[in-house]
Amino acid sequence: MTFNPSRRSLLAALGATPLVLSAKGAFAAGFPDKAVNLVVWSGAGGALDTYGRQLAELLTKEAGWTVSVQNRPGGSGAVGVSTVLAQKPDGYNILVCTGTLTFGIAQGLIPFKLEDLRYVRAMQAEPSSVAVRADSPLKTLDDFVASMRENPNKLRVGGHAPAGFHQFILYQLGKIGKFESGWIPHDASGKVPLSLLGGHMDVAIMTPSSGLSQVESGDIRLLGISTEERSPFFPNVPTFKEQGYDIVDSVWRGIAVHGKTPDDVMGKIQEAIDKVEASQDWLEFQKREKQENINLGEQAYTQLVQRQLATQGEFLKSVGLIQ
Repeated sequence: MTFNPSRRSLLAALGATPLVLSAKGAFAAGFPDKAVNLVVWSGAGGALDTYGRQLAELLTKEAGWTVSVQNRPGGSGAVGVSTVLAQKPDGYNILVCTGTLTFGIAQGLIPFKLEDLRYVRAMQAEPSSVAVRADSPLKTLDDFVASMRENPNKLRVGGHAPAGFHQFILYQLGKIGKFESGWIPHDASGKVPLSLLGGHMDVAIMTPSSGLSQVESGDIRLLGISTEERSPFFPNVPTFKEQGYDIVDSVWRGIAVHGKTPDDVMGKIQEAIDKVEASQDWLEFQKREKQENINLGEQAYTQLVQRQLATQGEFLKSVGLIQ
């Protein structure tokens, strides 16, 4: 599976453009007339939480909403999904989620179907990376692969979530590099760089923004990044591809609502997100956090998650998580 993070290539691959929903009836005439709850399915401090809180701030500033943020980590996203689906399908509870959604559904960790949610907007995309401490003897991806091949039990490797996007990156590296690896999962992406720096792991597979301050300070060194070409945000970090590992992939972040949410409410939420994404504050936030703007509306976003769910089976079978 490859997933080029650029908006243009995503839309071209999916053969779709963001869907503009028309409001029907008067159900959403006053929406929202009370506080909207953003349910972030991870713990505080990670990249998803940072995105969710910035979104809440800009929905207040740009759309005039009253917004609260609720962190509901656990179950590889199942707790957050359950929180939203347990409420009325009225748009007042919005799930803040990531591309690990399909991994969780495929394994049965998230005991729901894709159709139980409506996919409002995918707003960010970010690559994975192989990261080590500044004092690590590993300097390149070849160093990492050689070490894993020669002594697979020597290095402790981990990242966010069990059998999610980042472990999938490690799986692809292992197939190309002919090695196998264990995995130390973390329930929030913000814990990954702290675990790495604390000596609890030797190598982290993570989104650069998860440990952005540590990467920028030089405490964490990136050995490679899963972009098609060198990232303008990290121009000195070689891609996996240029080091001989043909892996181009990225994780999305976005929002979803209860699958029975009416079209008119969906339209109101889409309008509010349009205002957020058009704001200078949002563009500055994306640049500051080293994020790609993908701006996929419901149709393209839905096709994306359907395609991902269909292509992740081989990996999940290889780690013994599905039959």
